[in-house]
Amino acid sequence: MEVKDVFELRKQGKLEEAYAAIRPMYAIHKGKYTTLAMFWTASDILKKRLDERRSEEASKIFEALLHVIPSIDDRDGKAHAAVMNAAVRLGHECKSFSIIDFLENYGMEHLTEADWKGVVPTSQDDDAPPSKRFPLPSTAMRMLTLAFHEIQQEPSKDRALKVMPLLQEATKRQPYNKNVQRYMAIIYGIMGEREKAVAIYKRLLSRYHDSWLYAELSSLTEDAGERAALMCQAITHQRQEQFRSGYHLQLAQLLLGRDNNRAAYELERCIAIRQKQGFHNTREINDLQRALADAKPVSASSQQDFYRRMAQKYINKKS
Repeated sequence: MEVKDVFELRKQGKLEEAYAAIRPMYAIHKGKYTTLAMFWTASDILKKRLDERRSEEASKIFEALLHVIPSIDDRDGKAHAAVMNAAVRLGHECKSFSIIDFLENYGMEHLTEADWKGVVPTSQDDDAPPSKRFPLPSTAMRMLTLAFHEIQQEPSKDRALKVMPLLQEATKRQPYNKNVQRYMAIIYGIMGEREKAVAIYKRLLSRYHDSWLYAELSSLTEDAGERAALMCQAITHQRQEQFRSGYHLQLAQLLLGRDNNRAAYELERCIAIRQKQGFHNTREINDLQRALADAKPVSASSQQDFYRRMAQKYINKKS
């Protein structure tokens, strides 16, 4: 079998056969066309493995692609685009894959103008007038979002510094983008520059009312009453119940020892939502249950009134 036969198998959709055929050939000879065949058949299999939910195997194939791509004449940028798209997909689907580590190793300098351009979905091209077409986030912006999901799961100055080059470039290109500003606030918070972070959140909240903005500002706020008021707002502005459980828990913790009956209501809501999702109580929840064993939860209407009063006292008066 020759390399042209591998490309023919690929053209016929026989991806596994093409991949199996090129591997021994590439092991012996790494010529121009053998390398191209190796890259594109491996890229096909990577996508296939992700479709099959074999993400760890896909991650290993991706590492192999990174070793192959420097040997490819990629004048049209298609191989680079394939690597970037695979990285984004792995970031979503493979728990062990780190977009931050990928960006550090691959190099920010290798991002292209195409990586920063949004893409208009085909359906919008067909059905909507130009004024109504909304491009999807660019590859680079999707990577930035994935990086900040990682940072929020494991915040550290080291990880924050690794993401800064990408964030700074995003800030130059989209200085008024809500998410870019939010990510900068998160970085300031991690780096201990609380006042800068708070200022960004307050500017954002003058225009937007996303629940996570209230919750993140609450974590940076020193006044206990204002912190609780911000968590009340986070709960009020989160329309999807499954995302409110954590906010209810945080508010319960803030109210503990100050108003245990209201804290008990918040804990009760947190547990009820988690049970709907099939989650068991955490040690943190069990500890809080014991601390509130003698408390009597207030009614839902009473707590809704409490949310309104807290907003009036701490939030609306500053607007």
